[in-house]
Formats: sequence, structure tokens, C-alpha cells
Amino acid sequence: MNSPDSSNESSLAHVVDQLSLNDSLNHNLDALLEVIQIRYPDIGRISVAVYDHANQSLKSFLSSEGANEPLAHLEVPLEELKQIIKLKTGESRRLTRNLELERASSYTADVLYQKGYLSSYIVPLFDHSRFHGIITYTSQRQDRFDQERTRLQIDITAKLISMMLISELYAIRGLKGTVKTLKEIAAIRDNETGAHLERMSRYSQLIAKQLATTLPLDDEYIEDLYQSAPLHDVGKIAIPDSILLKNGKLTTEEFEVMKQHALLGEDIIQRTLKNLQMKDKSFSRILLNIVHYHHENWDGSGYPESLSGEQIPLEARIIRVADVYDALTSQRPYKKPWSEEETLKYLQEGSGTLFDPDCVQAVLQISHKFRQIAERFSDLLSDNQVGME
Repeated sequence: MNSPDSSNESSLAHVVDQLSLNDSLNHNLDALLEVIQIRYPDIGRISVAVYDHANQSLKSFLSSEGANEPLAHLEVPLEELKQIIKLKTGESRRLTRNLELERASSYTADVLYQKGYLSSYIVPLFDHSRFHGIITYTSQRQDRFDQERTRLQIDITAKLISMMLISELYAIRGLKGTVKTLKEIAAIRDNETGAHLERMSRYSQLIAKQLATTLPLDDEYIEDLYQSAPLHDVGKIAIPDSILLKNGKLTTEEFEVMKQHALLGEDIIQRTLKNLQMKDKSFSRILLNIVHYHHENWDGSGYPESLSGEQIPLEARIIRVADVYDALTSQRPYKKPWSEEETLKYLQEGSGTLFDPDCVQAVLQISHKFRQIAERFSDLLSDNQVGME
């Protein structure tokens, strides 16, 4: 008969075998929670929030509870989180919370307490001295994290989570850097400023969060969408300057060449992912869908595949609306910016033909947040000031 310890070791080995850098981070988080629950079954949740350096805010990213995460789609300015600031600056190394005592003064503590959790343990995420966010462990026992021995054991899994998360963040950053270099080598001089890419990425993020009120979209999907959005038009690298930079209207023949950028972009991303050994990363499908399908129309009149309705991947439908919104409201050498009213009217008129009606409705519901982003990331800012994370 196997001893309890050998049974635990067998279970632990089975769970660890499930870990893979090519799986979604949420899947790996679930596997690590299983490891912890072998010894501490009352720890029912692990979550990760990432630091947005541009906005100086902390936003939900991963959770072992997936789309059922009680604090899903939350973004809070860091200045409102005094205890987390201490973790970021190194003043504190770890943070334990009594959720029952803190619920009166803390929204997050109250939400978690109402879900049956009584205590939490928060570990900062650093790569060298760069702060990336926090990992939170939540327990149904009030005294779970009181002992130093318990915290040290949990810190081991925190290190694994940190390694996986930072690997993913740097993988995406490396992909962006490679594409940026390709653009510089090709001397592309189109009108896509760093500010434009930042705005439309954040518009996409907002639309996804709004859709998540009725669709089961978790924060990992929303973050992957946000990170992938700037690469949507990478295929323009391969379009001749005579067409890409033309001030006037394109001829029918020129437009057919321009339309090829979606297919060319997918090929570029496929090759880049393969060369960087990232083709099996969980975010790669979202990225490839965005690049390939972001010019498809809801009624099937778009390109390159003439897909319609929900045949078009959701991430591409979101990018379509966000990109058009920013293109219309931005000044370009060949046009003046449209007003917000004119732009929203155009989106409404195209709802059900050019655009996914749900995505358009999401924009209408949160257009005030779009205005805030437009002001925060103006074209007057340099690319270095904007800086994609």
C-alpha cells in the first residue's frame, strides 16, 4: 500500500507534468493551484495583476477562476493602492491581508470576503528591478498565511508563475521589437504613429472588457488582444511605397495590391513566430487572427476571405472597429479629423454591414472612455513618450 506521502508525491509529479510554456497562462495557473491544494486545500484561488507602466495602474490579467474571477476586468491606479506601492518600491517584500478586517475600507477585500475567502497573501512580480505586477493567493482560512513556513512554500510556486509570466511578456515584446525592426529596415513611412497604435490597442481592450459583461472573456484573452493589436497592419511592410504612401484615391488595381497586406502580414507573423520559436504560444492564434481577418466585414463584403458574422474571429471584429474609430478621429496629411459625433454616427450606420453590432454598441456605451484615451495618448506625443509595454 502506498503511503500518504508517496501518494502526494505522485499527484504532485502528475500536476507538474501539466505545466508548459506553450499552454495558456491560466491553464498553468490551474495546474499550480492543484499543487498547492495537495497540502493546502483551503487555498481556492490564485490571481495575477499586471502593472501598466503607461497608465501607472494595476490591471487584472490571470486567475485560476477564469471567466468566473470575482475581480475580473478591474484596473486601478497604483496611487490608490498604498500597500501595493510598498511592494513596488521594495519597502515591503510580502503582504498578508485579513479580508474580514479590511472589507470595510477595501473594495477588493469586500468582494473576496463575500465569495467566502478570509485571507490573502500577495507577492510582487519583479524581473531584476522592474516591477511587473502582483500574484495573490486567497484562502478560506483566516490564519492560513500567518506562518513563515507556509509563506516560504507558497513562494516557490510564485517563482514559477513569475518565470512563466515574464517569459510570455518578453516573448510578445521580442515579437514587437522584431516587427519594428522590419519596418525600419523597409523604411516604411506610413501614417501609423506610435500614438495611433497605443490608442487603438487600448480602444480594443475597452471594447473587449465591455463585451465581457455578456460574453465569457477572461482577462488573459483581453490582455493578449491588447498586446497583439499593434501588429495588425504588419503586412504593409511588403506594400510598395507608391501605393502605401499615395495621397490620392487608389485605383482598382492598386487597391487589389493593398488588400494583399492581410495575407502578407499573416505570412510575416507565421515566419517570425517560427524563427523565434513562439509558434505554439497561446497568444499566437489571437495574433494571427487579428492580422489575417481585421478587414473582414460583418456582411461578408470584406477581405481577404469574405467571411461574415461570427465566422470572423471576435478579436478581428474588435480590432476592425477600434482601428476605424481611431483612423476617423485622427488628423492625417490627406484628411482632417472627424468629430466624435460624426465617427459614432458612421459606426452606427455601418453596424450590421461593415461592423459587428455588438462591438459598435460597446463603443457607444463607453465612448467617454475613448475620449480619455485620445487625450492621454495624443499624436503630439513622441513615440518614445507613448511606448508600448
